[in-house]
Amino acid sequence: MDPSFSADTIVDRTPHALVAVDASGSVRFWNAGAEALYGHPRHEALGRHWADLFGEPPPGGLAATVEVVRRCRDGALIYVESCQRPLPDPCGEPAGCLCSDVDVTPWRVRREADLVEALYGRLLESMPDAIIVTDRIGRIILANGQAQRMFGRQRTSLLGDVIESLMPARSRGTHVGQRDAYLASPRTRAMGQGLSLQGLRASGEEFPVEISLSPLDSDLGPLAMAAIRDVSDRHRVERALQEKNVELERASRAKDRFLATMSHELRTPLNAILGFTGLLLMRLSGPLNAEQERQLGLVNTSGKHLLSLINDLLDLAKIDSGRVEIQREPVDCRALIEDVIETLRQAADAKGLRLLLQPTPDLDATLHTDRRALQQVLINLVNNAIKFTDTGSVELCVTRESGWLALCVTDTGRGISEEDQARLFQPFVQVGGRSGLVEGTGLGLHLSLRLAELLGGRLVMSSTPQAGSRFTLSLPLPLHNGDAPGS
Repeated sequence: MDPSFSADTIVDRTPHALVAVDASGSVRFWNAGAEALYGHPRHEALGRHWADLFGEPPPGGLAATVEVVRRCRDGALIYVESCQRPLPDPCGEPAGCLCSDVDVTPWRVRREADLVEALYGRLLESMPDAIIVTDRIGRIILANGQAQRMFGRQRTSLLGDVIESLMPARSRGTHVGQRDAYLASPRTRAMGQGLSLQGLRASGEEFPVEISLSPLDSDLGPLAMAAIRDVSDRHRVERALQEKNVELERASRAKDRFLATMSHELRTPLNAILGFTGLLLMRLSGPLNAEQERQLGLVNTSGKHLLSLINDLLDLAKIDSGRVEIQREPVDCRALIEDVIETLRQAADAKGLRLLLQPTPDLDATLHTDRRALQQVLINLVNNAIKFTDTGSVELCVTRESGWLALCVTDTGRGISEEDQARLFQPFVQVGGRSGLVEGTGLGLHLSLRLAELLGGRLVMSSTPQAGSRFTLSLPLPLHNGDAPGS
């Protein structure tokens, strides 16, 4: 017989995949068509169990033609029309099964694509995002115009291709498992809630994407719709912001170093200037005429003002850099307030103001706080009240309010407008200094607010223009009998 017409030659040349299994499910025959369709070489397939190759039970002994989903060697799923015929032994008993398989994926995808296009095509074409619809084996059956432009591929190139073709090769193997898990248990997933993914354009360019997933029910089985968004611009902005944040952090550290260094370098000569002008004003070096005393007074006042600014800047730099350590200890409220009053009484007397301490039962309370920081806040508040009060009084009052101790500084000064109240605690703001009558750094209230926060307290104010202001520093009292702070 002519070898060209031998049974083996004809069977190997047939375009169908022919696979025969015995009664136990082991593969006994595997032609060239099966190699081409499923990707397993003949020597690799022969002798293996059907379930090892395809992940499903072997075909039964009855004649049937069925459409099934089969997994190829590379993990891709395909639709197969399998014509199955029993193989009898010499006695006529079932000995196995012969399957003649044909890949019907292109035909099935075209049918699915036509159905989905008819149902959703016009709607999805109007969507601002790229839309891809896949069937239950991960084949693309719809791609709107946005998707075609995003990936640089024509509709005919996309339809029928696996969804993994739209991502870099390194991600495809992992995504197959994720895709199968999603199709086994489909659910809606909002944009940005999934994994960080990279898209792949036809040109080979990679770009970051976000996707949302939605299951679709159809007569052809479960489908999945992905809305895909190119987030390249957002990532560029985020990277730019990160780089800017790094630059700002470096600048902030440099600022802190500069302030710490310069504050020390400036305070040393300033202390010398203030010391010598103080000695001269005390006339320890001899008598002064009126003009000399006036000029030395200006030097002394200006020096103190500059030293105050330097101290405030240094304190803020320490707070911003996290170098301020709060040392908590029992603090006698009455004793501390009396110290503050004594420190500032001369300034109040010089303006003819009454500096008062309202006697209340809560004045004898004990706080567990940082004495130096608390004293600095109170000095700032009382000093400000004296500065901005021309006649009347500045009064301190202590009251207990639900686990908190409120220390109030009330003045009869010019008050603060609603516009100025909104920016009062910002750094370098002098709401009372617009007239130029009051000197100051504009840092005192901002520094006081930051210190109050470090102490675990809060600083608030209320004011009526031309009727005075009240600043209230509230600090938590020590715990007693298991009470919560501020309860």
